[in-house]
Amino acid sequence: MTPQLPLPAVNSDTEGWWEGTRHGRLLLQRCRRCGEFQHYPRPFCLKCHGLDLDFEESSGRGVIHSFSMVHRSPDPDLFDAPYVVALVRLEEGPIMFTSIVDYQPGELQCEQSVEVTWRPLSDGRQLPVFRPTKEVSYEL
Repeated sequence: MTPQLPLPAVNSDTEGWWEGTRHGRLLLQRCRRCGEFQHYPRPFCLKCHGLDLDFEESSGRGVIHSFSMVHRSPDPDLFDAPYVVALVRLEEGPIMFTSIVDYQPGELQCEQSVEVTWRPLSDGRQLPVFRPTKEVSYEL
C-alpha cells in the first residue's frame, strides 16, 4: 500500500520548484550575483544576500551525507516502517532532507552515491527521493 501523503504548501518562493517536480526535474535555486546554489527555495541568497535568483536543473546525483533508519513510524497510516530518512549532498553543493528508497538491508552507508527518483503526489507534483547507484561517489 502506498500511503496518501498530505500535500505540501506552495508559496511564491517554491512555486517554480514544485512546477519542476511535475516534470521530473529537480531544480535548485542559483544566485545570479555570486553563482551559489541553494536548496530549499527562499527569497534571497544565503551567501551574498542577493535577490536575483533563478532555478537551474540539478544533475540529480549526490551522496548520502547522513541517514537514519526509522523502525517505528510516527503515523503508520502514512509511513510504513522501516524507512530511511537522509541528508543527501547534491553534486551542486546543497544538502537535501529526503528519503532513500530501493535499497537492500545493510547496504546504505555515508558517502554512498545516490540518484533522484520520484514519489508521486495526488495533485501531479512529485517528491524527490533518492536511490543508491552503482557509481563511485564523487569527491566533496
